[in-house]
Amino acid sequence: MKSSYLKGNIICALPQLKDIFFSKSIIYITHHNKDGAVGIVLNYKIMNIKGSELFKKLHIKDNTKNLEKEFSFHIGGPLSQNNGFILHSSDYKSVNTLKISKNVKMTCSTEIINDIARNQGPTKFFISLGYSGWGPGQLEDEIKQNSWINISEELDFLFDMDTEKKWTNAIKRTGIDFSKFSSYSGNA
Repeated sequence: MKSSYLKGNIICALPQLKDIFFSKSIIYITHHNKDGAVGIVLNYKIMNIKGSELFKKLHIKDNTKNLEKEFSFHIGGPLSQNNGFILHSSDYKSVNTLKISKNVKMTCSTEIINDIARNQGPTKFFISLGYSGWGPGQLEDEIKQNSWINISEELDFLFDMDTEKKWTNAIKRTGIDFSKFSSYSGNA
């Protein structure tokens, strides 16, 4: 693999991956190098919350325009689930913002929620609690074992698609007909 590895790409769990947490998941890779990989699961929504409730819980002075807006929260992975990780469009930047790709940045502070409440946040965003991580060479090994397939960076998976349709659409975009494989169809 080249030096940038899979950073900024989406990986899709193949049907044969039976891991309790990662089965039928798609993950946006935020970091990947010789020391390992980090990513955010994109299709495990846990709840919607109205802006008024969210801003109240975070003690944020709210903006009346966003009081009725619904915010979706997702489980980004099994690690550090008490911490928020917000993937967002590149039109927003703060001192806590990391550039993932040309089109996607990540901010891990409540400052971005304050800015969203004041209509000064990013145009598009994805809120997750927790992240997924792999040790050195672990993700590469899982890809070689056909647990994951890379589908590159597809922004609609991050910001526009219904959560429950993401994995099925990702499988379709691979162009592979998995119904012909015994582990997918249930045949021995």
